[in-house]
Amino acid sequence: MSMYYFLAWFGMMVIAIVNGAIRDFTYKPYVGALAAHQISTLALLLCFAVFFRVLTRRRPIISARQAWIIGSVWLLMTLTFEFGIGCFAGKSWNELFHAYDVFSGQVWIFIPLWVLIGPYVFYRFLHRP
Repeated sequence: MSMYYFLAWFGMMVIAIVNGAIRDFTYKPYVGALAAHQISTLALLLCFAVFFRVLTRRRPIISARQAWIIGSVWLLMTLTFEFGIGCFAGKSWNELFHAYDVFSGQVWIFIPLWVLIGPYVFYRFLHRP
C-alpha cells in the first residue's frame, strides 16, 4: 500500500467528522437520533464514494491485491480509531457494539464494510474489460 492511500485515510476521518457535525447541528433535533444516524450514514457512504473516486482517478490502484490491502488497512485503522476513541470517552463495549446492531435500526456497519470493499469496487470500476 502506498503512502498516498495511507494518508488518504486521514482525509476520510475529516469527512466523517464534518458529516457528524452537520448531523448534530442541523437535522438531528428535527428527525431524532435514529433517523439522523441513518441519514448521516447514507451521506457518509456517498461522500466516501466520491472521495474514493477522486483518489483512484488521481492515483489508480494497480491490482485487485493492492485494492484489498488498502481496504484492509483502512478497515483496521477505522476500527482502531472508532473503538479507541470510544474507550477513551468512557463508553462501554455494549455501547460501542450497539452501533452495529442492525436489528435496532443501526446501520453503521455499512461504513466499515464500505471502507473495506470500496477500493476494490473502484479498482474494478476503473479496470472494466
